[in-house]
Amino acid sequence: MGGRSDPPERGRARGGRSRGDALAAWVLLSPALILFTVFIVVPTISGIGLSFFSWNFFDSPQWAGLSNFAKLAGDHDAWSSLGVTLLFVVLGVVPTILLGFLAAVLINANIPGVAVLRVLYFVPVVLSVAVSAVLWTFLYDPREGPVAALFRAFGGQAPDFLNDSHLALPALVLMMIWLALPIVLILYLAGLQRVPSDIYDAAALDGVGAWRIVWAITWPNVRSTTLAVAVLQIINYVSGSLDVSLIMTNGGPLGATRALGLYAYQQAFTNQDVGYASTLSVLQLALIAAVISLGQLLIRKIAR
Repeated sequence: MGGRSDPPERGRARGGRSRGDALAAWVLLSPALILFTVFIVVPTISGIGLSFFSWNFFDSPQWAGLSNFAKLAGDHDAWSSLGVTLLFVVLGVVPTILLGFLAAVLINANIPGVAVLRVLYFVPVVLSVAVSAVLWTFLYDPREGPVAALFRAFGGQAPDFLNDSHLALPALVLMMIWLALPIVLILYLAGLQRVPSDIYDAAALDGVGAWRIVWAITWPNVRSTTLAVAVLQIINYVSGSLDVSLIMTNGGPLGATRALGLYAYQQAFTNQDVGYASTLSVLQLALIAAVISLGQLLIRKIAR
């Protein structure tokens, strides 16, 4: 005997509800989709298109073919800026991950005084990058800044961090770590909620120490979160270095903090070479796309 089918009226009602749910979903998603299209998709396509043109903002764009890409291949400053970008990533991503993980463990454990830590990690969220950059520029001031006062208290003299070619990049990375910690903390706190509590109970019965639990139990159980954080932070340090270096050092001293994004900005608004700036942006976009693709492959592999 075959299965009993739904009456036509019930099938039509179910179909109507499905269409209504789909319509409601599109209505709710449409503002975000419109903003994403206007501010992400359209500029990205326009930038890729402009990389094949020569344009100075004022005259009509002139077809340049692959000449901008040929110029990129021989531009030492562009590859030097790419190296600076990679240094931002190398110096910033691992400390951001480790500090964010440890802070999340402390907050999740509800140790005494954790409320102060919650307030401190939330501070960067309420400050814009520009305000944070001005604040940290004052902190690094070798004459009036708090860091200089700390050095004087111990009988020393503070170096001029932002004007020292060896210290400027680490100083900017430290500021970017501070900015990145809130989102890393939130992601790790979400990941910690998914770790089964019975694992900790078994470890406590076996007399395992607190740090052993953190590194042997907690850390391996949030590896998917760690990978997601790593991908997001690589993208952050590749793209976010523009704002920080522009405001705090303008790429100096001697190009030590001039990341690829800032170099593209200078080509567009200082040299008025929009086509070549777009080519540099395409290189940065390709780097970000490669990171995202590799991250997706690794996440899928871990999820299996």
